[in-house]
Amino acid sequence: MARLGQGARRRSPYLLQAFALSLSLCFSACFRISGNSIYEGPPVRPVAMEQYYAPEHSYESFREEIKSSTKQYTIKHITIESYAGPIVVDYFQTQERSDSLVLVFPVLGGKNVIENHIAKYFAESGFDAAIVHRNNEFKDPQKFDQLEDLLRAGIIRDRLALDFFENEYGKQKFGTFGISRGAINVALTAGVDDRLKYNVLVMGGTDLVDLFRDSNQARIAKYVQEVSKSKGFSEDQFFEALRKQLRTDPKNTARYLDSRDTLLILGIFDRTVPFTYGMKLREQIGRPETIFLCADHYVGVLFTQTISIIPPSKEGPGIFPFPYVEQEALNFYYKHFKDSWNWKVAPFRILQTPLNLVAEGLAEVGSAVEWIFDSEESGEIQQVEQEHYWVAALKGLDTDDSAAEASTALSSADPQGAAVLSRGVH
Repeated sequence: MARLGQGARRRSPYLLQAFALSLSLCFSACFRISGNSIYEGPPVRPVAMEQYYAPEHSYESFREEIKSSTKQYTIKHITIESYAGPIVVDYFQTQERSDSLVLVFPVLGGKNVIENHIAKYFAESGFDAAIVHRNNEFKDPQKFDQLEDLLRAGIIRDRLALDFFENEYGKQKFGTFGISRGAINVALTAGVDDRLKYNVLVMGGTDLVDLFRDSNQARIAKYVQEVSKSKGFSEDQFFEALRKQLRTDPKNTARYLDSRDTLLILGIFDRTVPFTYGMKLREQIGRPETIFLCADHYVGVLFTQTISIIPPSKEGPGIFPFPYVEQEALNFYYKHFKDSWNWKVAPFRILQTPLNLVAEGLAEVGSAVEWIFDSEESGEIQQVEQEHYWVAALKGLDTDDSAAEASTALSSADPQGAAVLSRGVH
């Protein structure tokens, strides 16, 4: 049997890498659409919304310890003491001093495996990153009646963490990255706090009550069953009760993100955070630049390098999969933080060109139709509605009463607009 020569043996690993990279390039993404060409910017945040999520006091003190250090970055474990409880942060600080920071929003409370990978990847690429830890209280069926308070407190804690990094580390420019629930949290906190300017949302959604109803995630179904059993609810009564208390929802905050400073990545076959709710989120943000992946929620992890399949490993990067999501996020941060470009995304852009041209053409037609038929009056009605909605929130009204009060207040100034609003209250 003929043997491979020494040169051929040396070349074979490179051929394997090239082959795996080609497969990754071919199947990593479907297409992308640029941001809405007629978008003029987000509406003004209501003062009452700012007050609803405003911390009562600043943080009190902090302590930090170095967990590990490399030539590229140092990981600091920081505990910030505050009236809202201790805020735990893992800070991946690069060796080069920087005034920018990317907050990586956790998927769920726990070990933060995906988040640690993403934060490490960004730090290795020259961007300071920080993970603000979450607790698991929101998953406790016994705390169903406090769910709105828990979500509200999460935003307040994020804002205190921003205060900390401004004051203690001199950070001035902030970005975010979130996958799944992390992306939902980005739409919440960045919608409330304009310091979170440059935002990447992966596999996120909006309209949480209906999203939970339509999700195929077993943990959500189990949560619904446990709460319903303890309270004697039917399924419809569970969602009615949830809808009545829940106002901390991207449907009320995402519109305040600036579409021009947002990157959205969605899985076309996602049924965990159903694709339709990702598309709703896209509309609410103002149709930002969007990448559509040929993936469902869990296959989406194969578009990151969280794990290595070739060779099989949970530690360190491999040949496959290629870190497509990470590279697109880096390109976004290079553009906005450094006015630069990440050349590693070039092969993807070239392969995507045919589909992108078709998608861009259809998107431009949609923008033209919107420009022709959209009216400034509808935007003004929505703005007035939101202002009264958040004023009602400060009064402690539930969401039904808040919407009704907004409609009543609007009717005195614009009876026709109030009639439109009242039809959309439920």
